[in-house]
Amino acid sequence: MSVPEYYVKTDKSIKYLAATKKVYPLVTAYYEEAARVKADHSKKIGYTTGAGIVDLLNVFYDSVLPVLPENFNAGCAAKQITPPLLEIAESEGGYSKELCGYFRNATGYLLGGKNLDLEFPGGGMPPEPDFMIGDSGACTFHLKWWRDWERFFGYRVPNFIFDLPYIPPRMSMDQIDASYLQYTVQQIKEALHFLEKVSGQPFEEEKLMEVVRYSSEAGDLFNEVQEMRRNRPCPAGAEDILSCIMPLVQWSGRKEATDFYRELRDEVKGLVEQKKGPVEKEEFRLLFDNIPPWFTLGIFNYVHRFNAVVAMETYSRYFNLARGRMDPDKPYESLARKFLYGCVFKTSVRETIHDSVAALCKDFSIDGIISFVLYGCKISSGFLPLQKHVLENEYGIPTLVLEGDMVDPRDYADSQVKNRIEAFMELLASKKAASREV
Repeated sequence: MSVPEYYVKTDKSIKYLAATKKVYPLVTAYYEEAARVKADHSKKIGYTTGAGIVDLLNVFYDSVLPVLPENFNAGCAAKQITPPLLEIAESEGGYSKELCGYFRNATGYLLGGKNLDLEFPGGGMPPEPDFMIGDSGACTFHLKWWRDWERFFGYRVPNFIFDLPYIPPRMSMDQIDASYLQYTVQQIKEALHFLEKVSGQPFEEEKLMEVVRYSSEAGDLFNEVQEMRRNRPCPAGAEDILSCIMPLVQWSGRKEATDFYRELRDEVKGLVEQKKGPVEKEEFRLLFDNIPPWFTLGIFNYVHRFNAVVAMETYSRYFNLARGRMDPDKPYESLARKFLYGCVFKTSVRETIHDSVAALCKDFSIDGIISFVLYGCKISSGFLPLQKHVLENEYGIPTLVLEGDMVDPRDYADSQVKNRIEAFMELLASKKAASREV
């Protein structure tokens, strides 16, 4: 079975940075390694949740290889092979089309999609892990997802759910109550004990400290890249940066991530010094809000024809909220804070709009926002209509709201989306022209 041609109707992105062009080969090599260690039993394969607690698995990297289904799903979407997998999940698994696209794609793969003649990233994801470890912080659906797969594997695969408390609006990233930190530290210790047991590798605190150090260094290097995007012309657009978050997610706590972001930082720094970027005559700077449609990252190249560049994304910021806040000498507290920061970000809608999105627009001289409402991700999308109202009425920042899914292209109307982007760019041009006349 192959992907019907009528599904392949969207544009793949064209990368500008040399570092970005190395990401997919790295992904391919990673899944090839996963297949090899699964076959020769040299390492345990652990499924884990994205934007979560992969640092802990990398403490045991000598005997454990983390596999993130969410990353695999994004790769499948970028290869434009998701429709058959989604249809298997819906028709054979009985899962609703309104559920998370990541979950449906990966579940369709496990239900038989893995046997299809498709160009899977790296040959595919190992179809059964040796253990699973998920968290409740990055996504409200993770709990149901992991419990469903626990049942799918016949309860023979050990499963650990890391319980992350949600932070109430009275707290902030730098003011988290001690009781929340203590609880999360206790969860970290229980998770490390679970990983020690399933891996057979004794826990070493020195390796935990090393993971925190590499995680901190990678985050700081990536933050340097992000900060340089304030420049005109912007040296790197979303078509590159959204691909570059993979090492931060999958290799958090490993030297490979630090090496990648050092190379990326040096390349972007050189472009800033040369005053170069993907758009030579940059007129408009956009912010993209939410998880992107991985099957059509070419929309970020499409805006270039209007002399526009997506100079920042909320999604790429989300994976690096701990930047500058980690201390290898305090590994437990550092990781507790890192894991909790994602829960702070989503708890207070008003704080998110004013202190995050509006602040980004000011800092990066944003002319307009493209928000992507995801059918199957309520926690990331439910407040976006309110956000549009607040940003337009209180800050005067125009917002275009698009709808779709991050991996499911079946209801995505490419020509309609492009028409709406074109109309939005005309609005921004009129607004800018009017401001010059004042």
